[in-house]
Amino acid sequence: MRISASIVFLLVSISIGCTGYAVYTDQAWYGMNFDYPPESEIRFTVTDYGDMSIFTMDFYDNDRMFWIPTAGMNDNGLFSSLQYQCPMIEGASEPEEGQFYLYQLFNSAIFECVTLEEVESIIDSVELINLYDLTLHTLIADTLGNALIAEAGDGENCITTISGNWIVMTNFKNSDFTGTPPEDIVGVGDERYRRAFAYLEENYSSFKLTEAIGTLEAAVNSDSVWGTKASMVFDPLENIVYIGVGGDFERIWRLSIDNQTISTWSGFEKERSAQVNENGITVSEMKAWE
Repeated sequence: MRISASIVFLLVSISIGCTGYAVYTDQAWYGMNFDYPPESEIRFTVTDYGDMSIFTMDFYDNDRMFWIPTAGMNDNGLFSSLQYQCPMIEGASEPEEGQFYLYQLFNSAIFECVTLEEVESIIDSVELINLYDLTLHTLIADTLGNALIAEAGDGENCITTISGNWIVMTNFKNSDFTGTPPEDIVGVGDERYRRAFAYLEENYSSFKLTEAIGTLEAAVNSDSVWGTKASMVFDPLENIVYIGVGGDFERIWRLSIDNQTISTWSGFEKERSAQVNENGITVSEMKAWE
């Protein structure tokens, strides 16, 4: 599976929102809020690719009529979220030899790599770039306590590695604020960053699934346009993804990558489950569950 070059022009719509994180306690936890303005369908898929199974969250572009992945984890526990970075920087309509688009790194990570060390080998061999009218950055993390945020620079790669027990990405360029206290960061998504960071500081000592969900709830985007449309907590130890939709954390679904099934987990009157494959299950279908 690959994302064609034409698709990436649409990824500018991914968000002037979205919040992603990786946290390490006695195990790894990852999370992402997907914030998106128009009424566009979202689906959750599990795809067999070689000897791996890969979960992705995709949104549908109604004009071009295809699905675009923006968060995922493979069954080796390697996670990545792809988010809009602001402000935009100049990119290129065509890559030169040795250049690699940010969306390609996201794609290669979850479909080809097992550890962050393998991802870093890719990064070290290329110059990361953005397209002319599109600026992205990607959070990538593995189960071994390794995580980074990759961004394009001016002829060099801008890599922010995890410092401490967690890393958070919203929309400002993380590499511009290395070592900066959260209260001093100014940029798009700074408020959501501070809310997520503060929640992690307060709850890290007892961090489990409840707190993993709570981090996303703390960072939810209530903007009338760029509202949170899907929330995902990833448990790579069990290869489980816990999913909420529409900023609602009362009803939660549980998706098993290994079994390729999605089922009700909390907040439902009836127990229900369904198979999930590369065609996925849509949010519209899930909302019909009672």
